[in-house]
Amino acid sequence: MNNNKKAGKNNTSGSLARHGFNDSLQPYGSMNSRPNPPSASNDMSKWITMIRRHASDDNPFHAISLFKAMQRNQRENFPLDDHFMYASLIKACNRLSAIREGKSIHCHVLRFGLDYNVNVLNALVCFYSSAEKSMGYACALFDKIPEKTVVTVNCMVSGFVKNRRFDAGMGLVNRVLGGDFDLRMKPNYVTLVILISGCVELGRFSIGNSLHSYCCKTSLDLKNEVRNVLIHLYAEFEYMDAAAKLFHETNVRDLVSWNTMIAGYAKNNDCRNAFSLFREMRIGNIECDRASLVSLISACTNSRDLLLGKAVHAYIKVSGMERMIHFVTALINMYSKCGSIDLGRKVFDELADENITSWNSMIHGYVECGLNIEALSLWNVIQSIKIKPDEVTMLGLISACRNSGDLNQGVHINSYIESSGNFSGSRVICNAIIDMYAKCGSMERAEAVFGKMPRRDVISWTSMIVGYAINGEGEEALLAFRKMVADKNEPNSVTFLGVLSACDHAGLVEEGKSLYNIMCQYYHIEPKIEHCGCMVDMLSRAGMLEEAYRFVKDMPVEPNAVVWRILINACRVYGEVNLGLNLVGGLVDLKIAHDPEDHVISSNIFAEAGRWDDVLQERSLMVTQKAVKLPGKSTIAGRIA
Repeated sequence: MNNNKKAGKNNTSGSLARHGFNDSLQPYGSMNSRPNPPSASNDMSKWITMIRRHASDDNPFHAISLFKAMQRNQRENFPLDDHFMYASLIKACNRLSAIREGKSIHCHVLRFGLDYNVNVLNALVCFYSSAEKSMGYACALFDKIPEKTVVTVNCMVSGFVKNRRFDAGMGLVNRVLGGDFDLRMKPNYVTLVILISGCVELGRFSIGNSLHSYCCKTSLDLKNEVRNVLIHLYAEFEYMDAAAKLFHETNVRDLVSWNTMIAGYAKNNDCRNAFSLFREMRIGNIECDRASLVSLISACTNSRDLLLGKAVHAYIKVSGMERMIHFVTALINMYSKCGSIDLGRKVFDELADENITSWNSMIHGYVECGLNIEALSLWNVIQSIKIKPDEVTMLGLISACRNSGDLNQGVHINSYIESSGNFSGSRVICNAIIDMYAKCGSMERAEAVFGKMPRRDVISWTSMIVGYAINGEGEEALLAFRKMVADKNEPNSVTFLGVLSACDHAGLVEEGKSLYNIMCQYYHIEPKIEHCGCMVDMLSRAGMLEEAYRFVKDMPVEPNAVVWRILINACRVYGEVNLGLNLVGGLVDLKIAHDPEDHVISSNIFAEAGRWDDVLQERSLMVTQKAVKLPGKSTIAGRIA
């Protein structure tokens, strides 16, 4: 009988090994920070206590290191049945995303027959469901658990939501409500927090609203955790009145409640209400934390309120928290968005250290303010003092090259990325480089980067299509679009805008009309004013003015001044003066402040019709309104052969 058990155990181990499991725990992470093992080597309770404590502290790697040390030193007294220790180790592996080590712990659980214990099983379900690749293991394990608890269900639902499989998570909760597992089992407040958080993250407001109704019926909305996540739901979807109602109905508000409301006002550009709430919070002697102040800075940033932003900065300085990196980056961002980049640079010079995050904020701040040369100059300093850049650094520098049209510097940045080997596999970086080369007029280099990409997404293809469009290569844009569709990448609104623009400038009218119909009818993408503008311009350039006018009348969006200008100007070019005079009324009827271009175009069509009194009236209006057309700007830079 014992031999059969041993054989069964060996078969189990072999089966596990074939699926990527390994029963010998491999080294993980750096061993330099390994904790000291208990001095009394034979006292197993101390080992287990330390493992469980380290599994939940700031560095769960210590728990795994201690377990390895215990394996080496305590072979005779090795604990075979302490399920709490194994559950803690699995949680530590989950926090570290240590898949291999977690599978090894699972092997120990199976060998020692602990796979019946609900704590261990829940930890394993949570571990496997944390990554998309191992969701299959999680589902198989969940299905085999004979007596599931609400914690088991919550672990599984959390995994589904985390891996963007929200409908599967909702389906599991519906099974609980239907009594599939245990008639007494009901979702608890943790279940609702997970689901409502998923609604926020995945844009499922209507489901979140229905979950709120369920919370009210079951009194789960009385829990602070549920109420806080509901406030977050309504604030995220810009229903601030509903969020405020929930907040003020809460009898006992914790710091999370206050921070969630302040962050909601910040997101909705309501700086004044954010500050009003902060003052109320201070009057009530509720101590604010880093999240409160970062949200206030964000409110000032979004509302472009420099005065209140300076007030927050002063408060942070008085509180002695100014040197915290979160505040440094937030303040630089706030000053740059408010157009006071010099104050942002002052914060940077006073507080920046060798943390790349503050340098990234300064680079992006300069780019935000159009100071691309200054942004690129920081790159030279970063290299000279040997700070290691990250992906955000490179994206800021690529944006500076793109905006300034500095191809030479762009090639230099690209060369650094390729030689360093740290970013060359990043799809985000490659997409940004393609866009930069396209904007700098070097489609050959954009094609080279695109060709080297192992995997391309819709942004990669769209960047190429838009690049061809802005460089006047309409046929190449159409070819890229066809290849994209053949490669089973679904085009989005921006993709169609790029390819329609290419057809517009290349005079490919029939192709453009066909693509517009495909966008609307096949992909069910709702046309925006930009798509419609492309179509009107395309038809107008081809002299198809009657068709262009019919298109404008049937547009799914209200035509703006740009659309009317295109049509009126085309009427002047093609001598359709009467139609042009009729269209001027559409431009005049717009309830907006008119740009100088409106008066110039109206004046020109009146001149074509010989209505000189109207011409003088339009010119007089320009003088009265002091309308000045802004001059264009050109940049000349050396090109690389």
